[in-house]
Amino acid sequence: MEADGGARMTVIYIDSLALLNFLINYLLLLATARVGGTGFRRLRLAAAALFGAAYAVAVWLPGMAFLSGLFWKALSCAVMVFIAFGGFRRPRLVRLCLLFVAASFLLGGVVLALGMLAGVPSSGGIPYMPVDFKTLFLTAGLSYAALTLAFRHMGRHGVRETAEVLAIWEDRRILVKALLDSGHTLTDPISGAEVLILGTPAALTLLPRRAASLIDPSLLRDPAGVMELMGTLGFGARFRLVPFRAVGVDCGFLLAFRPDRVSVRGKHRPGCLIGISPTPLAEGIDGLVSV
Repeated sequence: MEADGGARMTVIYIDSLALLNFLINYLLLLATARVGGTGFRRLRLAAAALFGAAYAVAVWLPGMAFLSGLFWKALSCAVMVFIAFGGFRRPRLVRLCLLFVAASFLLGGVVLALGMLAGVPSSGGIPYMPVDFKTLFLTAGLSYAALTLAFRHMGRHGVRETAEVLAIWEDRRILVKALLDSGHTLTDPISGAEVLILGTPAALTLLPRRAASLIDPSLLRDPAGVMELMGTLGFGARFRLVPFRAVGVDCGFLLAFRPDRVSVRGKHRPGCLIGISPTPLAEGIDGLVSV
């Protein structure tokens, strides 16, 4: 359409704008969860993506262009991450926020570049309809794969220092040396709690004698069977199975339990679970914990 004085005006369809940005935001949050090794709930991801779509629509409204400023973009990213992953500890939330921003730069930059090449409008970097949906999903898939490979490679070569870990179960306690690893992102998919890995000797020292007497390395390869044994002793509420993936293992289950308290370098980590490694850890290392 033509504005007064011959200036061209862009017609924006709110439904298309909202749908496009909802899909992009959902994909970015999903990539963030996958790359960060974080449990998630799709309804929470959808709610966060919906908030992001509402923000994108607001930027295009008359008199609301100031929302495209850096401060408001950063605030909207933080709110989206909080909505999607609000149950995690603050350090984990900060890490997820950084991952989300990195994913946004990768995917959003490519999509916006395609939109600019196609001569399609945007406001403050928020696209209206940059490309057709088929091209969008193809680009998103390639960006998702690149992001996953990049961050997993960084995780394998991340922080490699140790820290003292204190774990307590009633009147029993252990103080062990654990490896801090930014590539360790194992969490309980139900509660979202992080899972600290202990070698079998350290874990058996912490467990009550009745429970420890029923566990040996061979039994740990059948964690479901151990769960049944723990139930007969009245410890069923303390133990659970946590799915994991590792080299040579497409999908397995790790036997984990909930102690009374876990502290890393003197800082309490509420809700932290302890997984019992069925295989020996590195020499001189009793555990593995996320940064």
